[in-house]
Amino acid sequence: MMAQMQVSVVIPVYNAGSFVAQAVESALHQPETGEVILVEDGSPDNGLQVCRQLADTYPKVSLLRHADGKNRGAAASWNLGIVSAMADYIAFLGADDWYLPGRFEEAKRVFAADPECDGVYEAIGIHFEDERGRERWLASAMAELRVTSLKRIVPPENLFRALAMGGSGHISLNGLVLRRSVLDKRLMMKEALRLHQDTDFVLRVAAVCRLRPGRLTEPVAVRRVHEGNRISAPRTAMSLYRSKTKMRLGVYRWCRENGLEEQRQLALKRVLQECAEKEPWGIKLESRLPEAATTAARLVSLAWEYPDVILDSTYRDRLLRAVRRAARSALSVSKV
Repeated sequence: MMAQMQVSVVIPVYNAGSFVAQAVESALHQPETGEVILVEDGSPDNGLQVCRQLADTYPKVSLLRHADGKNRGAAASWNLGIVSAMADYIAFLGADDWYLPGRFEEAKRVFAADPECDGVYEAIGIHFEDERGRERWLASAMAELRVTSLKRIVPPENLFRALAMGGSGHISLNGLVLRRSVLDKRLMMKEALRLHQDTDFVLRVAAVCRLRPGRLTEPVAVRRVHEGNRISAPRTAMSLYRSKTKMRLGVYRWCRENGLEEQRQLALKRVLQECAEKEPWGIKLESRLPEAATTAARLVSLAWEYPDVILDSTYRDRLLRAVRRAARSALSVSKV
């Protein structure tokens, strides 16, 4: 076992003055925690004051802010904490969430068993802080989710495929521990994303790193759901579709730029799959076009908004198949 495993716990703080003390103390209770890095992101509440008190109270807690003292978003705050970390391992924790006892015990065992392991992911649970938070959660796309985890053990070489194509579950940052040595500029969080930046980050890490599962059914951390959560904030289906498409196309382009051919194809296939099933224009095409023609029209609309996909053979092949199906469908209708 790794008797001296030391972890830097990064906690971005925005509008979480009421909760951040519990997050910090839950991290400090872990024997493996070498330091807790608070990154205060220009909170409108008393978050900065609370963070200063925590840093003054606990020697292992340090407080960082962005150079201009303004709100830069979660991704920029995660990045500042990551580059400032001193321990050999980095863990992540939301300011309104907390770790459970023994948070790093299984991760420690996995790292010791596989010296080539770059990271360990585990399950996180959920706690409803208030009734309004519960109502918002139950009205969201995550209504049935109580434990965030993968549904099965996936070999590291197949993890990107499982995450990119969906249906296998999710990896939460709260349940992830990474070796600091694997994090470089190409794996920093994308600060241009204000939604799904954590999903984007996990996908890119899974594409190039060797990630192994720890505990997939027993949570190691708890997500606090309350009225102020951005993750469950009401959004239209169109808004959700567009934000996820932007994130997935970002992963696709990153894979293309880094010569990850298999991952590039998988990332684009997921985008095309979603496009074929959604309403990119926000128009109910089914009432106007046959199903096959509807799919082709949706794919055309994707290229209209994101022209670079036209250059990809995966897109062109998918569009050609859709057009052929539409033509066959139209021909059969005309014969009738």
